[in-house]
Amino acid sequence: MQAKVMSDAGKWDSGDYQPTILVVDDEAPVRHFLKVLLERLGYRVDTATGGPDALRKTTKVNYDVVLTDLIMPRMDGLEVIRRVKEISPETEVVMITGYPSSETIVAATRAGALDYLPKSPDPEHLAVLVEKAMKVRTLRRKAEERDFYVRMAQMDGLTELFTRTSFRRSLEAEFNRAKRAESPLSVLFVGVDSLTEIQRERGTLYGDRILRSVAEAMRGSCRNYDILARYSEDSFAVIAPATSPEGNKILAGRINEQSSAALVQEEAQTPTVSVGGASFPVDADSPDTLVEEGESALRNARRKGPGSVHIT
Repeated sequence: MQAKVMSDAGKWDSGDYQPTILVVDDEAPVRHFLKVLLERLGYRVDTATGGPDALRKTTKVNYDVVLTDLIMPRMDGLEVIRRVKEISPETEVVMITGYPSSETIVAATRAGALDYLPKSPDPEHLAVLVEKAMKVRTLRRKAEERDFYVRMAQMDGLTELFTRTSFRRSLEAEFNRAKRAESPLSVLFVGVDSLTEIQRERGTLYGDRILRSVAEAMRGSCRNYDILARYSEDSFAVIAPATSPEGNKILAGRINEQSSAALVQEEAQTPTVSVGGASFPVDADSPDTLVEEGESALRNARRKGPGSVHIT
C-alpha cells in the first residue's frame, strides 16, 4: 500500500491509509513524549522498550518508519538499525541520540539509517524529519513498482522466461560485449518435439504444463548468468556468454537430458526436446547471422529425429 505525503495542516492528502511508526527507547518518558507528538501529527504509533522487543514487533508489522535510540541495554541502536533493515528493507529508520557525533552519524548511516534526531527533538524538527522519511519511502516504493512492471513487460507470462523481443535486445548487448572482449558467445534453440500433437491429444492446458516443465528444466541446466527466453510457440532460446562451441555442446546435452527427463515425468506423448546451437566467432559475425545459424541447427536436429542435438 502506498504511503502518502502529509500536508502542512498535518492531514493526509487522500485515502484512509495511516502510516505506522515504531518508537524504540528504553526510557518510558521518551517513548511517551514521541508517541504523543507523532499521534498529533496523524501517525499511528507503536512503542518498543528495547531492541529485542522492536525486532519482535517488526516481524509482525510492516512499519513505515522506525525511530530508535542509540544507547540501550542488551542491543544498541546500531544493531537495531541493521536488524530492522534485514527484516524489512523498505522501512526507513531514524536514529535518536543525545550525543550526536560524526562517528555515530556515519556508523548509523552505514547501518542503514536515513537520518538522526536529538534525544528531545523540537516538535517541528520531528515533523519535518518524519515527513522526509515518508517521502523517501514513497519514492522507493514507486521505483520498485516501476522496476517490477518493466521486468514484467520483458517476461513471458506462461514460462516466466524473457520474451523473444528481450532475447534479441540481450543478444545485441552480449554480442557487442563478446566482440570487444574477443570472447566466445553461443546460442541454443530448444524445441519441444511434437507439441502440436501433444496439445491436440491432451489439450492446450496440458501443453502449457509441458512448456513450463521444459522452462524449469532449462533453468536448472543453465548458469545463473545465461539468458533464457521463450522464442516461439514451441521453442526456447539461450544466450550463453563466454561459451565456446565445445562448451555449447555440453550445455545442449545437459538441457536435452534434463528437459526430456522432465517430460517423461509429465507423461508427455513424445517426451523429448531437440536442441540446435551456434557460436561466435566460429559460425557468425553478427547477431543476425548467429540467430540464423542457431535456428538452422535446430531444424537440422529435428530432421535427425525427436530428442536430437545439432551444434554447428
